[in-house]
Amino acid sequence: MVSASVRKTLNLTSDRQAEGVVNAVTDSILQILRENIHINGFELRLPRFGKFVVRHKLGKQRRIPLTGKTQQTADKRKVKFLPVSEFRALESWPDNG
Repeated sequence: MVSASVRKTLNLTSDRQAEGVVNAVTDSILQILRENIHINGFELRLPRFGKFVVRHKLGKQRRIPLTGKTQQTADKRKVKFLPVSEFRALESWPDNG
């Protein structure tokens, strides 16, 4: 579905070419995030789409209910997507479209 829209927008001759464009873009986004995942607060902005933000979360002390022991959880790295306001407007209820 996305590749058909890309094909029409870019006037490509085949769905295979359009799929290649889509794959190249998503692979590039993933590569940039992989290279910068170690930077807390790193933002990858995509105009008119949204941004990806890298967040580092430290582990916490948690109590295990079965044993009663306290254990440290692992540190985590999260990538969060924050959409532009046009996407957030789509989430409103009820749909007035």
